[in-house]
Amino acid sequence: MRRSLFPMLFAAASLPSALHAQPAAPAVRQLLVEARPNVQPLACETAALPARRPAAPNPDPLEVPTLETVRSMSPNADMAMAPAVIRASVPSRRPGSGPFRIGIWGDSHLAANFFTEELLKQLKAPANSVTSTLIPANMNRAGVRLPLLRSCVSPHWKYEPNYVGGDSAAAPGPGLVNMTADQPGASLAWDLHKTAHSPGYERVRILYQQQARPMLVGVSVDGGAEQEVALAGGAGPAALELVADEPLSQVKLRLLDARLRFHGLELLPARPAPFGMDVFGYPGATVAGWKAADQDYLASWFAQDQYQLVILEFGTNEGNVKPFDLAAYRSSLVASVANMKAVFPSAACVLIAPGDRGVLVPRSANIRKATTRKARAAQAKRRTRGAARIDLLQYARIHADIGRVQAEVAQEAGCSAWSMQDAMGGPGTAYEWTRQSPPLMAKDLIHFTVAGYGRLAQQFFRDMGWAPLPPAAE
Repeated sequence: MRRSLFPMLFAAASLPSALHAQPAAPAVRQLLVEARPNVQPLACETAALPARRPAAPNPDPLEVPTLETVRSMSPNADMAMAPAVIRASVPSRRPGSGPFRIGIWGDSHLAANFFTEELLKQLKAPANSVTSTLIPANMNRAGVRLPLLRSCVSPHWKYEPNYVGGDSAAAPGPGLVNMTADQPGASLAWDLHKTAHSPGYERVRILYQQQARPMLVGVSVDGGAEQEVALAGGAGPAALELVADEPLSQVKLRLLDARLRFHGLELLPARPAPFGMDVFGYPGATVAGWKAADQDYLASWFAQDQYQLVILEFGTNEGNVKPFDLAAYRSSLVASVANMKAVFPSAACVLIAPGDRGVLVPRSANIRKATTRKARAAQAKRRTRGAARIDLLQYARIHADIGRVQAEVAQEAGCSAWSMQDAMGGPGTAYEWTRQSPPLMAKDLIHFTVAGYGRLAQQFFRDMGWAPLPPAAE
């Protein structure tokens, strides 16, 4: 079934603004800084890691099932059942005036940015026609790639993903993840370029939570002298805006006193590009971050610049919970999507369901092609010794259920839905994707290779009905 987002974009954009309460923007304090020429490459301080004792070799390691194992363990399984999904097309041109911006939240499938980078390739977007304005507070988290040349994070910082709830959810950053430190000397540093040859930014905002008690930080730019800055004001979302006459290349933040909750960066180019895509991916994340987050606090980051399209890509980590409760998942998804719609009332939206997932098997249970009678007898013993008890489609079925629920919830909420698993060919295709050349599935049978994410992004691009950016957006 296909539903077009084209009328949704224009219908939503035409709603009277009075229907939606305007969220308050963060308190902004400006700091004049001086950009410097010929800045040396950003160097991160490296801390010596404690030596680890090598793990004992596993005599029976887990590995990808062979084709013979898949056929043996799933002889009666329906490997081609595809979940019902709603596919949608979006216009390739920008509605109305001003930049067209997309915000994408997701888990590890998006954190590495391979999927979204391929989308930009399909859009044939020139480098200067696309901006990433908001950078989430997930710098140097394993599995995360950001549109920054380099980031340095001292070991004093802790990540606070909002999906786990608690204080972090009460004060969420735009990417639904924060970083906190309370030790003087804790530092963060960024090389703000996308590539070694891209320009910097004349205005850079450091997003943070203002506490009732003043906080003292040190700020330096482009390798210059550090300025001490007292952060004071009413408690709530806040931003320290660095303003220079020339583009800034590097920024360093150092905590001098008190506790700091860092929410991310906002990069403000002198001339906004006509197309923007902000990616907020965090490994392990679930859609529950939208349910748990304080909506007023979260909405403040988008008070002055909303997205025209919001994409939520979740489900893999929800499907890993044992036992998986489909009704509880549906309830959490409904609440999360409702909160997203409250933050972005005029945006079109798409839910992306997870891809297919396979199951690794012990090497002793893996069946390989037997060429002799003795080998075939040994394989038969393996088949009856426990290998057949492994359900190779246990996660595939859960992901199919998640895809169906997402499609139903999306339709109820006025969103569209697209399934990675459906795009792969349905449940069980993870085993086929790992045997492609080059492989499209990673060896964990959960994630994809760069080529796999590229294949999915290309299919998404086609299914959405997108086209390369028009000349007016270049």
